[in-house]
Amino acid sequence: MNKFLFLLLLALAALVALPACSAVPFVAQNEPTETATRRIRPTFTPKPRPTETEEIIPTEEPTEEPEATDEPAPTEEPPTAAPKPVTKAPKPPSQPKATQPPEPTAVPKPAFAVNVTSQYLCEQEGIYEVAFNLKQGKGFPEGIAFAAFDGAGNLLRDGAEKEMVSVTYPASQSTGSNCRLSGSFDTPNVDNGKLDVADAARRGVSPIIIRFVKSPTDMTPISPDIPVNFGKGGRYWVFAQMK
Repeated sequence: MNKFLFLLLLALAALVALPACSAVPFVAQNEPTETATRRIRPTFTPKPRPTETEEIIPTEEPTEEPEATDEPAPTEEPPTAAPKPVTKAPKPPSQPKATQPPEPTAVPKPAFAVNVTSQYLCEQEGIYEVAFNLKQGKGFPEGIAFAAFDGAGNLLRDGAEKEMVSVTYPASQSTGSNCRLSGSFDTPNVDNGKLDVADAARRGVSPIIIRFVKSPTDMTPISPDIPVNFGKGGRYWVFAQMK
């Protein structure tokens, strides 16, 4: 800048001096006229001073991504009408149905080979006897075992320690031994098995349980229990049917 100013001043001085030199002959021929001369002022070049530079604080460059706002982005589509408020109360969610435990299935009744059809006591003091009328179809089966037990399931014994076990025999006919049936020679009372339990009854075993069993040595029952209460004594009739 200072050099440019200096050159400019020199150029101005040269321009001023050029007409002065060329006017000398003209002045000699014509009257001299006063010409205004311009004093050339000395140039002043200021000394450079260090300038204070402001500290530029770096600022965060703007990013192209707009800041997230809660306002929805403008769309070209026309605004839709606001949904009408629901006047009906919403239905409560359906509760799952409680699963009910399955109903217990009935325990099947045990199937027996011999089923009792009727039983009763014909009272007679001093007698403690069980009489059987066991049929298989229309016949009377032989060799079917039966036994007497106490309430705990123990096999009873007589006074001679003989087990109270017996088997059916061929049908026997009698008259007047069954208080429920009129006995005669035309319609006799029929039995095909008897068991004397007097010793157990006199010892006070009550009730006495009668069962048909598989064999005289195998006490597996093939009929339901038949409880017998003698009281003062008598003949206990059991009518049964075998499959």
